[in-house]
Order: sequence, then structure tokens, then C-alpha cells
Amino acid sequence: MIEDTEQFKDRSVRELLALSRLILRELRQRGVTRTGNAPTGDYAELLVQEATGGELATNSQRSWDVLTPEREHLQVKARIITGVGRGEHQLSPFRSWEFDAAVIVLFDDDYGISRATRVSVDDLQAAARWAKHVNGWLVFATDNLLDGGEDWTERLQQVVINGGVAGG
Repeated sequence: MIEDTEQFKDRSVRELLALSRLILRELRQRGVTRTGNAPTGDYAELLVQEATGGELATNSQRSWDVLTPEREHLQVKARIITGVGRGEHQLSPFRSWEFDAAVIVLFDDDYGISRATRVSVDDLQAAARWAKHVNGWLVFATDNLLDGGEDWTERLQQVVINGGVAGG
């Protein structure tokens, strides 16, 4: 694990950005991510897929991310929480409610799983507020919301411990 950023101090911003793209390309080749975007969401989807034994949705599927063997449609939302501020707990917008439940995955700064919770659509809708500027419903991953769901933290941590694509 990289412990500090000292080795990057003499690199230009352009070099750092290029390095991040190389890392994203390698993660995609290994099957950890499916896009060239920041890996947080793709990684969380992969963890949930492996934990459930389900199937990942195609990239064009807008309403859900993982289909479980029990035919449950799960939306996956993920954030990195560093303790900097309240905005860190704001999830990406929900643009539909056409799924059965959401799994909210909160990572620490080094991509360790600090908390993961399965939350019902009803509980999400109750916590959501419409935001016209993003054309979607905003939800914050508050303790109150997460405490009302099913704790999946250990379940996802086991995926990482047991290796496989997500852990390797």
C-alpha cells in the first residue's frame, strides 16, 4: 500500500493526470472497472455483484446495477469519505426508482470499506429531495438512513478478503 505522496512531489500536474489514466486503464484491463471514469462506482458495483453472485447490468442500463440470482434489481451508490465535510455523504442523483433496493458503499481514503448498507426504495424515497439542477433526487448517506437498512459491511469486506477480481 502506498503510504505517502512524497514520491509524487516532483511530478507535474499533467504527469499525475497521465499516471491516473494509466492506472484506470490497468484497472479496466483487470476487470475491476468498466469505464474510464473514477473507479469508485465501478469498484462498488463489482463488490456487490461478487457478494451476491449476481450479474452486472450493461453500461446502458440506467435504473439498476446488479441483478441478483433471486432477480432482485440493486442500484449501487458509492462515496469516498475522508471526514472533510457533509457534502461527502451526498450520493449521486437517483433518476428513477425502478429498482428493488440500493446498496450504499462508503469507502475510506484508501478504498477500504468503512460501511455498506442495503436500503429499501421506500426508505430512499423518504430521505430524497428533488433537485431540478441535476434532474434527479438527492439523498445523503446519513447515519439515520444507513441505520435503518441491512448492514452489508462485513459481506463486502469478505469479498475483498477472499480475493477474486475485486480483492486482487
